[in-house]
Amino acid sequence: MFKQLLALLLCILVAGTPVQAKSPKRKSKKASTETPAKPKESEYDKLFKKKHEVAEGMVKLHKIDGKLYFEFPQALFGREMLLGSVISETSDNLTGVPGSKSYTPLHITFTKTGENVQIREINADNYTLGIDGNILRSLDRNNIPTIFRNFKIDAYNADSTAVVFNVTDLFVSHVKELSPFSYLGAYGGSGTPSLSETFKKELSSLGDVKSFADNLTVKSTLSYTYSVSHPVTKQKLVDKAPFTAVMTRTLVLLPREAYRPRITDSRMSVFPTGKYLYSSKEQRVKAIYLANRWRVEPSDMEAWKRGEQVTPLQPIVFYIDPDFPAKWQPAIYEAVTQWNEVFAKIGFRDVVKALPYPTDDPAFDADNIKYSCIRYAPVPIANAMGPSWVDPRSGEILNASVYVFHDVVKMLNRMIFVQTAQADARVRQVNIPDEVMLDGLRYVLTHEVGHCLGFMHNMSSSAVIPVDSLRSPSFTQKYGTTTSIMDYARFNYVAQPGDMERGVRLTPPRFGVYDDYAVKWLYTPVPEAKTPEEEYEVTSKWITEASADPTFRYGKQQFGSIVDPKSQTEDLGDDAVAASQYGIRNLRYILANLDEWCADGDDDFSYRNGMYSDIVNQYITYIGHVYANIGGIYLNEKMEGDPVEAYACVPREKQRKALKFILAELKQMEWLDNERLLAKMSMLGSPRDAVREAVIKAAVNEIKTARKSGLSLYHNNPL
Repeated sequence: MFKQLLALLLCILVAGTPVQAKSPKRKSKKASTETPAKPKESEYDKLFKKKHEVAEGMVKLHKIDGKLYFEFPQALFGREMLLGSVISETSDNLTGVPGSKSYTPLHITFTKTGENVQIREINADNYTLGIDGNILRSLDRNNIPTIFRNFKIDAYNADSTAVVFNVTDLFVSHVKELSPFSYLGAYGGSGTPSLSETFKKELSSLGDVKSFADNLTVKSTLSYTYSVSHPVTKQKLVDKAPFTAVMTRTLVLLPREAYRPRITDSRMSVFPTGKYLYSSKEQRVKAIYLANRWRVEPSDMEAWKRGEQVTPLQPIVFYIDPDFPAKWQPAIYEAVTQWNEVFAKIGFRDVVKALPYPTDDPAFDADNIKYSCIRYAPVPIANAMGPSWVDPRSGEILNASVYVFHDVVKMLNRMIFVQTAQADARVRQVNIPDEVMLDGLRYVLTHEVGHCLGFMHNMSSSAVIPVDSLRSPSFTQKYGTTTSIMDYARFNYVAQPGDMERGVRLTPPRFGVYDDYAVKWLYTPVPEAKTPEEEYEVTSKWITEASADPTFRYGKQQFGSIVDPKSQTEDLGDDAVAASQYGIRNLRYILANLDEWCADGDDDFSYRNGMYSDIVNQYITYIGHVYANIGGIYLNEKMEGDPVEAYACVPREKQRKALKFILAELKQMEWLDNERLLAKMSMLGSPRDAVREAVIKAAVNEIKTARKSGLSLYHNNPL
């Protein structure tokens, strides 16, 4: 019996052993020793597993294996932006100079549809007064942004707040709107040689990439061959020439709310941004124009209202290229900052600043369209220019640059000599003294900065000054040669020998009275207005009240035919006959002395040869100023209530006087043929024959134009 009980007990113990092995505690201990499974590799990780260049900012940029990816935040879809392109370096600066924009920046937005991202161009041509919701909704449906580029989404980031797509082809391909062949180059205008290009992708590549809080930049090296053909004969002037440019493309985020626009009209010399107005208040689609201007707002509105001078919330800053010749730089800095003299009259100080390129700011890039710069261009072009770029929604100027081509000093040398050598003994030489040249450079660049601030040419500004006042020391010291430096009224060609010693000023003013008026109109705040339309009711009255005085009228620049003789280029005074008589008398004096004054330093006669041609051209210019009065019509921009006539014919007696002057000049041009000087130079033909031929051609072309148009005879002046 004992043995049976012992055997039963052993069986029970043996049977209990596996139950203990399956206890939860022992199972947990066994599981903790197992190797965990690897998480699945994401598409994002697959793309960027290799070490590569990353730029953090508004959009995260990944540059890897010669490709560029945007890691684009989904929160930015639908936000409005500008995409601009700037030439940073070039192998041929005739196609466009470093610092110049290829075209107007694209107004774009990014959208997402399914597994694709689009860049869309926005149509901002329509305007609704912001009050009619029905019209606004309809305009949105009728003007959806057009697709400019489409990209496949390659991945999402870890939390799906951003999408990743390959944008390499946007930056390493030929995109006309971002082209290195600038419309500002030698082949960009009408009537210039035509250019065709072939993109070389195998010779092109990505460069540096940067991203910041509200913008990013991508540099790329683009290679081409290009050909240039004559615009008429189609003869090849350049055939498949190799070309390489380094381009900087900038993507800039626009503010959610656009700056409140200031509505302008045809009576103001302000660059406009045109719109089509759709409004239930109007029984038509109406053109409306927004003034291009910087965001100049008082930092302390109440202090400004009390008449105190205040700084702006954000100044207008121009960065000065350090590559300018050293002796030019003081004149360039002054050309910028002297605009503060005019802003001070409307209650602002330190509005415009000139700063050197920062050397310790990693965000600064002169080729980023976030920054406004004054750039030096080592190109033999006798000019300077000051274009600007705006927020298309409002006309707010966001960027402006001045390009100064090296031969602007050649232009100044010729102008100063031909227009003032009769009165200023300092300039009677090949190299005009720096004190004169640099003051002229300051004037030219002040004019170009004026364009950057939003002001167009006012070609009638000099026509309100009596000719005899240009020989008055007291008048010229106070007013110079014109009422606006935005006119093409250069130097005082009316002044006679000995006038400078009497105190007559030979240069334009630092600013004219019209410049004061224009800055006041464009930049004076109107805080009592709640809408652009309320503001226009105020600013329009300013123009009406001022228009009774011809000093404050705007004369448009005329291209081709000159209809209005008071709005001409390069003229002075209110009487073209009297001013031209003074000018021609001076040209006779200058030509008679040209050989003696300019022999030193002109061994090959090149300077005297060029100056002789300039004297002849200046003479033709004076004749042209008079010629425009024959059949001329005075034009004035007019709105209802303005105390001015919209147009008036040039008085009969003034036309007769102009015709008699020209006929008399054609009979007394022997002085143009300086035989002694002509014998030393390579000038072909007779200068007076060239002038006579130009006048005859002008008359014949006028008759042809009148017959073709079926209109009564009026001038068509090609001079």
